[in-house]
Amino acid sequence: MTDTVKQTIDRIKGLKQHVVRVPVPPEFAFTGRVPYDMEIQGNMAMVTVWASTEAEAQRRAEEFFQNQP
Repeated sequence: MTDTVKQTIDRIKGLKQHVVRVPVPPEFAFTGRVPYDMEIQGNMAMVTVWASTEAEAQRRAEEFFQNQP
């Protein structure tokens, strides 16, 4: 097994489910695919993200809301 494959498998094995809170921008609208389970109440979203750390989960959820058209 190559080092790249082993690193990928080890990363997948180390993923954990994190629930993070993210502010929802006022201009947000669902368009296209939503890659996470989430619940939006008012202007806050509780987003469930599989990541190796909570910081990574927070970053990925924030990026999702920031990159919406």
